[in-house]
Amino acid sequence: MASAVLASTRFDSDDQVFFARLSGDFNPMHMDPLAARRTQAGAAVVHGVHAVLWALDRLVHLGLVEGGISGVKVQFAKFIPVGSTVHLKLVRRDWKSIKAELASDDLTTTLLNLTLGTPKKADARVLPPPDAPRTGLTDQPAVLVNLEETAGLSGWMDVTRPAQRVETRFPHAVAAIGPERVAAIALLSRLVGMICPGLHSIFAAFAIDLIETPRHRDGLGFSVSGTDERFRMVRMTVSGAGISGAVQAFLRWPPVAQASLSDISKLVAPTEFAGSTALIVGGSRGLGALTAKVIAAGGGKVIVTYAIGRKEAMQLAEEIQAHNPQGECDVIPYDARRDAAGQLKALVADVSHLYYFATTPIARQKNGLFVSTLLDEFIQVYVKGFYDCCRFLGERGSGALTAFYPSSVFVENNPLPMAEYSMAKMAGEILCDNMNRAADRVHVIVARLPRLKTDQTASVPPVESVEPLEVMLPAIRKVQSSRSSS
Repeated sequence: MASAVLASTRFDSDDQVFFARLSGDFNPMHMDPLAARRTQAGAAVVHGVHAVLWALDRLVHLGLVEGGISGVKVQFAKFIPVGSTVHLKLVRRDWKSIKAELASDDLTTTLLNLTLGTPKKADARVLPPPDAPRTGLTDQPAVLVNLEETAGLSGWMDVTRPAQRVETRFPHAVAAIGPERVAAIALLSRLVGMICPGLHSIFAAFAIDLIETPRHRDGLGFSVSGTDERFRMVRMTVSGAGISGAVQAFLRWPPVAQASLSDISKLVAPTEFAGSTALIVGGSRGLGALTAKVIAAGGGKVIVTYAIGRKEAMQLAEEIQAHNPQGECDVIPYDARRDAAGQLKALVADVSHLYYFATTPIARQKNGLFVSTLLDEFIQVYVKGFYDCCRFLGERGSGALTAFYPSSVFVENNPLPMAEYSMAKMAGEILCDNMNRAADRVHVIVARLPRLKTDQTASVPPVESVEPLEVMLPAIRKVQSSRSSS
């Protein structure tokens, strides 16, 4: 049976602020687009629990919930980007349960199962323990890196304040299960996003029973019940405020920190790259930032571009100049999807080397084997954008230009989920070959890079990857030396 669309909505930045204040979940993945782009989501995403409560409210409003709710089971399958349209679909409904799902851009993001019936009776064991520490409100999430840090964590969260505010946004859900239970479900977001695992978390799932909780304490208790190192998963039990059940969350790896200038300087002679001027497109973080550090450590001048990460680019420039007061690092905005001439015409320096790290998120949520619009997006950045930049610099400069094009071993391996990315990089390689055969003023050096430790390649289950400096230092030396022999 085809799923019927029951309702649709769009969560914007105002919705993000509202739910953060309601739940206490201010995790940067939801609130800070720059910080969020360094996570697996690649952009700011909707609080999953917010979407669930909206769906629950709609189901009740539409008259699909009869006889009460005795249980809620949710699985978060995909991220919901802020600003995208979300559809609530009814998958199945019978006298004892409702199965629904949330979808965005034809992707199922959330699976929701409601068990119909009356709340269960509870004994004293479901209450937050009297000696459990209260977890106060804060706008700074806990910073946990290793699973061992979650062992023994427990506490309780007060539901009084959120229970007073939920009715304004979820009136039908409140009428069906009560304000305390709606508030307790909202607090699950705070539990995962701010307490455990905290900053580096991804909410995976929860399953709760609705219970008749004696009014001993207006709080939701939680306790870590186990972990799974294979998937960096944390399991927790929750109880109180009319609910009892379990929560699962992933502890993702922190953003990747590239090698410091101090470490790089031990490997690079201070005048090794003197006399060169390198334009590093996409140099505010990742491999671009690493390349800037290497060239600056070798006495070269660097011009770093950013599309949205101005703060990160400025911090990089400050790091370079703090390490070497004579070091030169300029910062300019640049969007590889726009005309190069209009953005680079103000360049004063004569660029001798181009390092092209412009990118868009490569690990994408998609529905199906091939998405043509995704290929178009990659082609715009990795092929058209590269050629446009090279052509402008080649025509403008007084001498030859050596350009570095970072391709990928995915061209050879061609993993199924990365088809469009692999195709675009292959097209980029063909372009580079044609540019070199044309014997123009631009010479391109192509390197098929292995999987390196960057934000783009980070994953929750550990995947083998190579230290970037080990690969990039020889590649940079090859590119820098190419000009003298051209």
